[in-house]
Amino acid sequence: MEVIARIEKYLLHHEPYARLESDMAILVARAKVAFTDPLTGVANRAGLIAEWPTLCACGPTVVVLDLDRFKPVNDRYGHAAGDQVLIEVAVRLRLSGGRVVRLGGDEFAIILPHSLVRAVALMRHLAEQVAEPIRLASGDEISVSMSAGLHRALNAELKLMLACADAAMYRAKAMRIGVAAFNPHCDGRPVEERPAVRLRDTQPTIP
Repeated sequence: MEVIARIEKYLLHHEPYARLESDMAILVARAKVAFTDPLTGVANRAGLIAEWPTLCACGPTVVVLDLDRFKPVNDRYGHAAGDQVLIEVAVRLRLSGGRVVRLGGDEFAIILPHSLVRAVALMRHLAEQVAEPIRLASGDEISVSMSAGLHRALNAELKLMLACADAAMYRAKAMRIGVAAFNPHCDGRPVEERPAVRLRDTQPTIP
């Protein structure tokens, strides 16, 4: 992670007393913990915020996705099984080659250094991989699907990018089309007017 690399560089040039390998290791480890999701090992929201100035330089496509039929996994098999599913999904999302981030719960983001057209095609292929059966520790096999929204804009703030991608994802979920790119004509009122509580958060998970 670039942020951790900057910490190491800072220690090397500005903190002579922290050059001891043990001190550097402690500080780097703390940075990794702060910016990493402890369950899946991908970046967390804080990590994404820290990296965004670098990531946005290439004009990336931002993807926001969450899992369909995930709540029944927890209800039927328990939270340990749900955690196993999240871990495996994160592994599969890494196949995208982008920066994978767990935003919370079963919601992830992926930052892709691709055009919107290429990113949409990639996410449709990735959705097929995510939907492949997952074998639980109990021996049971389950499948989950994902709904994804995408948005690309040059030099945009992270908050805006996530909000637009989230709106497209909600439309993909509601229409059961899997993947959708943000379209202001289809995705409701302007982002800055969106309510703090999204409608999809009050609705049951798609069975």
